[in-house]
Amino acid sequence: MVKRQVDEGLVLYTQNNYEDAIKKWKTALHKMKDNRLRFTTLGYIASACRDRGRNRDYLVYSVQQIDIAHELDDNVFRSQAYLNLARANEILADYFKAVSYSRSSLQHACSNDRIQGYAYLTMADAYIGICNFSKTLECLDKTLSIAREHDDYVMEIQLLNTMGKVFLALKDFPKGLKYQEKALQLAISNAKFSNEETSNTATKFVRLTKLKLATPYRLLGDYDSATKCVEEAMSSASAVGDRPVQAKCLVVLGDIQRSKDNAESTSHSEYVYYTMLFSSFVHSKTACKKYQAALPMLQDMGDRYGYTLSMLCLAKALIKLEGQKHTAVEVLSTALSTAQAIGNKLLQARCYLLNEIGYLSENRSDDAKIASETAYRLFKEMDLYCICDQPIGFHREALQILPCTHIFHERCIIPLLQKWTVETQNCPRCKKGLIYNRSYVAFCCD
Repeated sequence: MVKRQVDEGLVLYTQNNYEDAIKKWKTALHKMKDNRLRFTTLGYIASACRDRGRNRDYLVYSVQQIDIAHELDDNVFRSQAYLNLARANEILADYFKAVSYSRSSLQHACSNDRIQGYAYLTMADAYIGICNFSKTLECLDKTLSIAREHDDYVMEIQLLNTMGKVFLALKDFPKGLKYQEKALQLAISNAKFSNEETSNTATKFVRLTKLKLATPYRLLGDYDSATKCVEEAMSSASAVGDRPVQAKCLVVLGDIQRSKDNAESTSHSEYVYYTMLFSSFVHSKTACKKYQAALPMLQDMGDRYGYTLSMLCLAKALIKLEGQKHTAVEVLSTALSTAQAIGNKLLQARCYLLNEIGYLSENRSDDAKIASETAYRLFKEMDLYCICDQPIGFHREALQILPCTHIFHERCIIPLLQKWTVETQNCPRCKKGLIYNRSYVAFCCD
């Protein structure tokens, strides 16, 4: 009877009926005596909670899994439970715990097990959260090797999305677009060949990748393509109750409106000035509404990174609205404090740079200088400086990753590489040879 209830829960889950599936599994749990079945069922509940955006519950059920794994003294179960703990903490922006649990998962995983790839992938996402991009790339390098070895397309899709996220964070938008486009192509191809058991997961990654693709389109000024991607993602998410994607779609729609405002404000034609002024007001107001709709959802889900980013974007939109300057300052202050709480120095630097603009508009040159210096100091602490002694990710610029995973401005490193002989092609940072230290990640989109 208990096993039948578990199976019935799986049927409900494949029908996207997450809440009824969770209830069915919880009912079965009360009658279970077999710890191995309890472990598996807890994993089902944890996954359903994650899909619904109930990330704190995801963490709770993962903790229960690790207790059973220790009781059974089963390393395979330990590896799976630690991976769930790592994923839950990464979503909740507790990045150092996510890295630690990922390492524990790797420690207990069997050799050449694909679970190692997902542990490295989770660790990579956590390193992005604490802005250690070199470590991120090292983990992704190992992830791609495992994904290719096991022909695991879902793992590779997530890896490509993460690579795109790295380039977008560091403002190399064309490369970010390149990785996200390849991720979508792979996600669509994977969905075509999925079976009944895997179709939900395959469809999930199609909509998630479409959502992620909207950002580089927006940043490159292709608002029509960005809007199309996010609307398709929102439609798919709404059909199955995917709250995390729905919330992020609202944020991206707000970003598109805000970017349209910025694009139109660059016009200096006297003829269109008043039309642009009114249009700018409408775009900023629409953007604010989108962010304000997303914020309570993100807060409820415990997505502190998404919440912080949305607060920062809301502050940017409020600045453009007349009479909202004081509110913008308060929102920006909250964004900065939450960025500090999660330890994301890149978001902190963005907050200080926005503060600098505000101070300059008030002729507070001393405060503006302090804000600017603080932002530069944070870039130094993140080791985001090129050989030209200029920050990486400060301005929009093409970047180049070397096989040792160090990052440079393309304009700085390519001429230097072309001058070197084969024998002296070494990274100017770590001095490792580049010819015999080939990276999967650095060239996986070539």
